[in-house]
Amino acid sequence: MERPRSKSLVQEKSFRFAVDIVAYARRHQNDRVNLVLTRQLLRSGTSIGANVEEALGGQSRKDFIAKLAIAAKEARETGYWLRLIRETQPHNIQELACLLTECDSLKTILNSIILTTRSTLATQHSELRSQNPELRTPNSDPRSPNSELRTPNQEPPRT
Repeated sequence: MERPRSKSLVQEKSFRFAVDIVAYARRHQNDRVNLVLTRQLLRSGTSIGANVEEALGGQSRKDFIAKLAIAAKEARETGYWLRLIRETQPHNIQELACLLTECDSLKTILNSIILTTRSTLATQHSELRSQNPELRTPNSDPRSPNSELRTPNQEPPRT
């Protein structure tokens, strides 16, 4: 029998944050301006968790990083909408402060995961190249002139 996969911290936090954003939006769509701002907040705030879910189901580490980077961008956008609402609707300051704190926490976690995964990926790539000499090519030296203009089996451009 298959064991259910446990949820990751970022998965659980981003889901809880989305629930809080939905609850906030339901309570504060009482005029046209609030409606526009809370719709924007709702879109970006719930998108964070959706992109985390996509990342966890990614096909590769690069896909995982790309999806988490989108989640981090959505978290930054959500922070913007929360700050804008806080400045234009000061009566909601306490609730918005809690949401902003949680949003900042999510941004920190997402960026940390992205950096760690990129570092791990780079280390593994470097180890793989050092263990397999056939993966190294004469043109793969990044210090060589025009290295970015060549493919591994291509002659350097003539100048």
